[in-house]
Amino acid sequence: MKNRIIVALVVLTSLGLFSCKSKMSQKMKEDFSQLKTDWGLLSSDLTTFGDTLKANKEKMAAGYKKINKKINKSNQDKMKDIKASSDANTTALANTYKDYDAFQKSFADSTTAFNTWVAKVDTNKTTDKEVKAPIENFKTYLTNSKAKLQQWNSDMTNTMDAYQKDIDDATKIVGAGKDASDKPKTKAAANKAKTAPNKPK
Repeated sequence: MKNRIIVALVVLTSLGLFSCKSKMSQKMKEDFSQLKTDWGLLSSDLTTFGDTLKANKEKMAAGYKKINKKINKSNQDKMKDIKASSDANTTALANTYKDYDAFQKSFADSTTAFNTWVAKVDTNKTTDKEVKAPIENFKTYLTNSKAKLQQWNSDMTNTMDAYQKDIDDATKIVGAGKDASDKPKTKAAANKAKTAPNKPK
């Protein structure tokens, strides 16, 4: 009989019948839940953007480096505008990365504060009145952060479009042929390339 009572208590506890009843209204609970979801989505979007931005920085650096290797004295005058554009684009992307990196650090602090607040609300001891102001403040923060991310995405897209135009224009001038960086890196690879039979034309 005693064992049956213990089992019954465990089942009731697992169903949450002995948990603290929330002091928040259903509407506030829904707002709170949505806020947690939106915060997680923003965190994920920021990480994705950062990965893309880093990849684009590397792509731009490699692209301009390759084009610069192909430039010779006879091309200098034609390449002046492209060189100026490349400097501007490199600086623009670097500034976007700098702004993003600084924001990510502050966002990490904000997330710590947010999670601490969420843990407090999850105890079901807070009322609508206590939760309303923080929820609105966090919503405003998310709105402003999303606007920043949208602007960074737009800036990055415009800069990469300008970069691609530079590469296309420069390629028309210097050609798309292989340069020294395209040659085999190892001695064995170089010998293999020399001894490889020529394909019939």
